[in-house]
Amino acid sequence: MKCKVSEMEEGGNGELSIDTLNLNALPQDCIATIISFTSPRDACRLSIVSTIFKLAAESDAVWESFLPSQYQALIRSSLSFSSKKELYLSLCENPVLIEGGRKSFWLEKVSGKKCYMLSPKDLYIEWVNTPTYWRWVSIPEARFEEVSELLSVCWFEIRGKISISRLSPMTLYKAYLVFKVHDVYGFDHYPVNLSVGLVGTDGSMRTAYLDPEHVLTEQQSTPVEDEMFPKARVDGWLEVELGEFFNEGCVCDGELEMTTIEIDGGNWKGGLIFQGIEIRAVTPNLCDANLGLDSLSATESDTAWESLLPCQYQDLVPTLVSFSSKKDIYLSLGGNPVLIEGGRKSFWLEKASGKKCYMLSPKELYIEWVNTPTYWSWVRILEARFEKVPKLISVCWFEIRGKISVCMLSPKTHYKAYLVYKVRNVYGFEFYPVKLSVGVVGTEGSKRAAYLEPERDRIPIDLQPTPNDVQFPKARVDGWLEVEMGEFFNEGCMNAGELEMSALEIEGGNWKGGLIFQGIEIRAIA
Repeated sequence: MKCKVSEMEEGGNGELSIDTLNLNALPQDCIATIISFTSPRDACRLSIVSTIFKLAAESDAVWESFLPSQYQALIRSSLSFSSKKELYLSLCENPVLIEGGRKSFWLEKVSGKKCYMLSPKDLYIEWVNTPTYWRWVSIPEARFEEVSELLSVCWFEIRGKISISRLSPMTLYKAYLVFKVHDVYGFDHYPVNLSVGLVGTDGSMRTAYLDPEHVLTEQQSTPVEDEMFPKARVDGWLEVELGEFFNEGCVCDGELEMTTIEIDGGNWKGGLIFQGIEIRAVTPNLCDANLGLDSLSATESDTAWESLLPCQYQDLVPTLVSFSSKKDIYLSLGGNPVLIEGGRKSFWLEKASGKKCYMLSPKELYIEWVNTPTYWSWVRILEARFEKVPKLISVCWFEIRGKISVCMLSPKTHYKAYLVYKVRNVYGFEFYPVKLSVGVVGTEGSKRAAYLEPERDRIPIDLQPTPNDVQFPKARVDGWLEVEMGEFFNEGCMNAGELEMSALEIEGGNWKGGLIFQGIEIRAIA
């Protein structure tokens, strides 16, 4: 790669000549330093320039510069990741609970900006600990252990605060109230007042109705232009925008306060379940920078955004009709996996490319003896994506297989498959590695081997060294482990068949157990 140097020299014949600099001739560390001053998106683009650019762009020095300065304190398991890029991508895709589960934290993938959700335990909610008015409930689809259900109040008030020093500087943020409705009533009389701003300032203010099926009442016979209604999220929750705030990143500290209040009417209201307040970084010109559209007007059009959605998106996610635009659908699908096919699969889009990704639930897999209580048990755990997952008690024949139609995957796309699980008093997997494979049914496919017990916990049982090509599981920020099963390039041919993924260990004959399986994840590689 060459670039023109701005300084021109006069040649011997009196003509001006322009020198060029071959950037590939620079040391790799120098290139890495330059790339670290760009963005995660730019680093990915620069990695295809040349071999030395790829090595520099993939280096820990580059990706650590995109991580927040306090990432080690936020994510105590970060040392389990094999690279800083892997840690970065995991932080983008898997929000992690921090501060004892009172907040959720993740990074905006394109820019690396910090995002948060404040749990109800981290908010001020009037009367929340009075059982007559509110109650604490645990529901599988919630991000936090407990969320607050509104039974009945006449004074409705929710406030949340976060130090602006925790937000990314020079960044536009928007805050959202995230909730569900359950026999909602009383919110059709008066809109709630919403605000976002620094404590002690006016900030941005607006109003919204929290009942998604609001009908105008006698108190208000005509709609008001600046009033809003909730929008559906692909994760099954609703959200309403509270307001926005631009963090200048000044040295002086302060607190950002977000409020939701309705006390004017005095009527009783209830039937809402609150997950929290989400504070999301807004990436400017996401479409122009990332998707190559020509202008802002083009990027806001439904025609442009629908072309980026999978052709079957309406069948995959029927609730998407609730969204106000195709852009909202795309951005939500890029950040919130949705359960499909009766909860047997999870579906989302790889945000940068729009490629389709899936996780097959255990109910969608073939697992030898899974319905024999002596060997396996079905359990419910809060951090699982699916309603029930299987816990391995003890087997001597370990076999898991999953299949997905190749036509469900994005064409001309490189995929990797991962076995996702947890360990709990694991035993017996230190004797023999598990054989893993990924390929179209009837073909060889890619093959590899892995120990499912984490390397730090594994006790060697003989004097033979571990083969170099045998893997160990890697930690995910969501608290699960994953091991790569193999890879597959989807050419996009018609009637390509089924992609099969398998994990098998039957040679040793020893008994093994202590694993909890979430499923097999099939991720597009950007």
